[in-house]
Amino acid sequence: MMASVGLLAMGSGALAAEVQAAPDVGAVAADTAADKVPGQDIVVTGSRIARSTFDTPMPVTSLDEKQLQAKAPTSVVDLLRDMPALRPNRNNGSATDVGASTFNIRSLGATRTLVLIDGQRTMNSSPTGGFDLNLLPPALIKRLEIVTGGASSVYGSDAVTGVVNVFLDGKLKGGKADAQYGISGEGDARTFSASLAYGTGFAEDRGHIVAAVSYFNRPDILYQGARDWGSNGLTLIPNQSYTTSNGQFRQLIVPDVRLSSMTYGGVITSSGALKNIQFGVNGAQSQFVQGTNVSSIWMQGGEGLMLQPNFAVLTPSSKRYNGYARASYDFSPSLTGHVDVLFARSEQRQTNNYNYNNGDITIKADNAFLPANIRALMLANSMASFTLGRLNPELGLNDNTTKNTYIRTSSGLNGEIGGGWSWDANFNYTHAVYDNQSLHNRNNARWTQALDTVIGTNGQPICRSTLADPTNGCVPVNPFGVNTVSAQAVDWVTGTSWIRAYSNQVDVNLNIKGSPLSTWAGEVQTAFGAEYRRETVDLKSDPVSAINGWRQASSAPYQGAVNVKETYLEVGVPLAKDVPFARDLQLDLAGRYVDYSTSGGTGVWKVGLNWNVNDQIRFRGTYSRDFRAPTINELFAAATVRQGNGVIDRTTNQSVVVATLSGGNAALKPESAHTLTFGVVLRPDFLRGFQFSVDAFDINLTGAITALIAQEVIDRCFAGSAVFCAGVQRNSAGTITQVQVTTFNAQQLKTRGLDIEASYRTALGDGDLTLSTVATYVDRLTTISNGVVTDTAGQLTGTNATPKWRAATTVSYHQGPVLLRLLGNFVGGGKYDNSYGPLDLDKNSYAGRYYLDLSATIDITPKLQLFAKVENLTNVAPPLLAESTIVRAGAANASGFYDTIGRNFGVGIRARW
Repeated sequence: MMASVGLLAMGSGALAAEVQAAPDVGAVAADTAADKVPGQDIVVTGSRIARSTFDTPMPVTSLDEKQLQAKAPTSVVDLLRDMPALRPNRNNGSATDVGASTFNIRSLGATRTLVLIDGQRTMNSSPTGGFDLNLLPPALIKRLEIVTGGASSVYGSDAVTGVVNVFLDGKLKGGKADAQYGISGEGDARTFSASLAYGTGFAEDRGHIVAAVSYFNRPDILYQGARDWGSNGLTLIPNQSYTTSNGQFRQLIVPDVRLSSMTYGGVITSSGALKNIQFGVNGAQSQFVQGTNVSSIWMQGGEGLMLQPNFAVLTPSSKRYNGYARASYDFSPSLTGHVDVLFARSEQRQTNNYNYNNGDITIKADNAFLPANIRALMLANSMASFTLGRLNPELGLNDNTTKNTYIRTSSGLNGEIGGGWSWDANFNYTHAVYDNQSLHNRNNARWTQALDTVIGTNGQPICRSTLADPTNGCVPVNPFGVNTVSAQAVDWVTGTSWIRAYSNQVDVNLNIKGSPLSTWAGEVQTAFGAEYRRETVDLKSDPVSAINGWRQASSAPYQGAVNVKETYLEVGVPLAKDVPFARDLQLDLAGRYVDYSTSGGTGVWKVGLNWNVNDQIRFRGTYSRDFRAPTINELFAAATVRQGNGVIDRTTNQSVVVATLSGGNAALKPESAHTLTFGVVLRPDFLRGFQFSVDAFDINLTGAITALIAQEVIDRCFAGSAVFCAGVQRNSAGTITQVQVTTFNAQQLKTRGLDIEASYRTALGDGDLTLSTVATYVDRLTTISNGVVTDTAGQLTGTNATPKWRAATTVSYHQGPVLLRLLGNFVGGGKYDNSYGPLDLDKNSYAGRYYLDLSATIDITPKLQLFAKVENLTNVAPPLLAESTIVRAGAANASGFYDTIGRNFGVGIRARW
């Protein structure tokens, strides 16, 4: 909400948060009286105490139903992606959480942003943490409130960087329906969405029921090669001519980059007489033509495959079904009750890559399928074996599908005690099933066996392993040529890996609020309560996943449970009212004590001050201690051992090969953060309709949970940390044999910056003109790990990267039945990597991008509305942030900041009755 919190950041025209319900999209309250709510108190997200105004000490943004409709969204992500403080995370390159959309306030991670539904906390939709906003249908949303500041003292764990509170329409009267179709200017990225809802009263309106359904479908997977900017094979590669003294760049971002060590039918990668002999159709042999700057993976030019245009996913296919039902009843003037049921089912799919071998297939001289001329060359050159690189197209593409089923029931009673006191009691139960499948996954053990063949006693190829185990079923593979792997072999070496996680949450809470006393400045408001929560996860997987046997990442089964007991107290104390230099001055204090079954008890708190100097100037600020408890996955994920990791033992300075143990860490403690926000809101009388706010933020998070590589664990042990020494195992001779690379409380994260908002509304002709701008500046975003400080503010790649500047400017004009809206969205430029020196990369700096979105709505009748929109009107391409990894080369542009679809059209219709 805005008067108390600054101006609306959503690009639908900044709305003063003090306005409870805007008369139209983009309306801004110009009067001081607008932040009053006659005859009632309200509770604003970020606090539980009742207030007579929307003024709070921390920035809160509110979007009402009309503003949401102006965006014509197909998902909740569409509603919030223009808010500069929020970074939408889209896991398009993930193999285990395909297409999930979470929000990442301040770029500190989605697990540090709490999502509420009607003020009640949600359960993570994925075992790894975070709530997938795709599960919430935008057509059912009545209002959104977004807090950008620490709120753990009010809501508990995860509310470190902020809170997104989604209010569903539980009091709908009559019916409403909408349908929307979208398509890009390239004729792809098609979407269709529709919703239907109806609500009515009963028992002389003492009761009310609402039912709603919605549907969304994006049928096609969109690959990077479908766009001109993504079809030229731009990739980051090492410069093979670089030396520390010749003045050349160490790395290059160049087009036409191809695979240097793999072909469809196989290419010999060993040095010597056989190098670069490739095998084509029917095993035909030819010399593989390499390009320039040849490395073990990449080269520029040549005849290898250009990987990223074909496999880098911009958007996965997606389908969602949502249902919502609510029944409420007024048992008496002082007692009401409700029961809500939310059902969501989503399915996202993408193909990832071939089951390739990058030059690591070992072929022995007695291989059953080895061409005679190749065997002769091996004998002539005294070669016992050679290595082969192959894309293995016969095995099929890794085809990943994630299905989420989310069922949430919420029931509660609200009552009045008397004397201005009220209470509410809530019981929430959530059940979720997370189902991830990867088709055509390669069984590593079987693949290795199938490649190692000899001629059997019957003169036919046979797996070497079958000689010792005649019943093992191994089917030999011929790797020499295109389409030489038989269907029987494909069936034996591939399968479907799956992970299925059953999650449950029971949350019971009791909240009481009222005014225990009054001072000369007004009533002291207080809220207190208690909460109990139990969360469980039961993750199951296929037998091969259980032993980490697939090529594509998999997970072993595990179970875990966490019990939480919490109690809190919040007090709002008026310090002054209607005196010189203080129209009103209020101090907010909040504290919460939490007791986790896994990590014990801890306390968090918040101090806030809201100072209205007069109707034109208001100061606000908070200082809080917040926390995030580890997820069940971080605590209990099954241990997995991987062999063959080379490290340096710092005590002997010798290189050793060790096993690494990854998985959960039951000894994890909650992360702890200290957050400071302070700002000013201006509404000058001399410019009626204008509002301006600026807020500074500073977050210091310690004990951040992260997974470390083996060498870093060893280095921290050598530096004297007992926590990490416990993860280093040695044998009786003192040699390191195993290193624990599970998650640790091992990092510190810091960020600071400014949020700036301004809006102006005035009459123009027979209509209303609204101008608004919201911007975020990030001064620093640092990660401190083992004493090394890395600042990613102004860096455009990496997990915690963010542009230093983001801004959204809106111009909207509303006259009669017509609303026109133009949004300009600026995403700042920056560096590919802040740590790079002058010669580390030939293109380390990138300009920002400015996008224009145009939308229009027209009321055909009071009950029927048509709307249309064009996103990225000028078809601006993203900066070409090429990656160097073989799985997602070139796909860094899908970071969530920059548009990768291009010009996109949408049309739709809304009806009410």
